[in-house]
Amino acid sequence: MAFTSTILHDEKELFIQLSQDDQAAFTKIFDHYEPRLYAFVLKMTRSATSAEEIVQELFIKLWTNRSSVASIQNPRSYIFRMATNRTANYLKSLARNSRVEKKASDLTNNSSNSTDEIMDLKEMTEQVHKLLAQLPEQQKKVYLLSRKDGLKTEEIATRLNLSEKTVKNHLTAALRFIRERLRQSPGTTTSLLLLVAAIAAKSNFNAH
Repeated sequence: MAFTSTILHDEKELFIQLSQDDQAAFTKIFDHYEPRLYAFVLKMTRSATSAEEIVQELFIKLWTNRSSVASIQNPRSYIFRMATNRTANYLKSLARNSRVEKKASDLTNNSSNSTDEIMDLKEMTEQVHKLLAQLPEQQKKVYLLSRKDGLKTEEIATRLNLSEKTVKNHLTAALRFIRERLRQSPGTTTSLLLLVAAIAAKSNFNAH
């Protein structure tokens, strides 16, 4: 991947402008670092979709916390540290999900499982279906093409005639909506959330 320049000039000044809600400064920071961060995260995750999500969420967090970035002395180190931390959290979650998928299989095959545990799982999986139905149509299409069909961002963009940035925005919004609604469900535990997430990503949801 070719980059136009290895250095973003006046980074500290751009961060000061960003802290003052300057969208042009944010765009310059995004345009410079987005491809670099994507390549950096991709090496660690080996997943194009995951790298895109991590980088997208990083920039959302940067914009959300913009008021606190004026005092940052080394913007480049700050941004790459954010990427490293978010990727580390993703990899930890991936390791947990591997264990969760085994638990999902055990729940299905082990006749000694309690009826309550199986019903909780069934109810939450059904809730994910209902949450998908609440998504705006385009968001739902993007989510299903990514999670059910395993398409990359550029493939989804081509199929739906959207820009890649729009696809990333739709996917991030859909994931956040589903996670937040599941967390608000009474009696939801972290392990059950992970379990449902592992199953939902592979479920045969039908887009209408």
